[in-house]
Amino acid sequence: MYDNILYPTDGSKGAAAVLDHARNLAETYDATLHVLFVVDADHTETGMVVRRGEDGDWKTGMVKRDTEPTDGRGHMIRHEEEMRESIEEQGHHLIQETASWLADEGIETVTAVRHGVPAQTITEYAEENDIDLITMGTHGRRGIRRRLIGSVTEKVVRLSESPVMTVRLIEDE
Repeated sequence: MYDNILYPTDGSKGAAAVLDHARNLAETYDATLHVLFVVDADHTETGMVVRRGEDGDWKTGMVKRDTEPTDGRGHMIRHEEEMRESIEEQGHHLIQETASWLADEGIETVTAVRHGVPAQTITEYAEENDIDLITMGTHGRRGIRRRLIGSVTEKVVRLSESPVMTVRLIEDE
């Protein structure tokens, strides 16, 4: 039923929660699990920073345009291109860690880092790689908060020709 399953990740705790479900499906169906990290073109231009926190989890955050963000190792990033390269490097590291863990679990993986608008890039990747199922998290936001924040998952559900399995994430309160 499922030969190729896509697990897009941004390194967040929410994405990590989806990984167990994706791994279980890949194991059940003896499927290849594609691990995708998208360097968000919109956020690199506005100052998105990806770094590993003290707790070992990946963190993302915005910085003001008049500040100089760090690359997660304390080095200052002075140009948008350097920022993109830093985020891409962190993405490669993240998906390699994930693929290594999956290999230890006996799961065949394919890894990729792409640049673009996340929802569009995820659906394009799915089409190009004959993905049978996309696995993503959702916060289950309602009302004005949902409309203001938007959702990559919701956009993927609307854009994708492949089925999308959503995992409701429980937010820390």
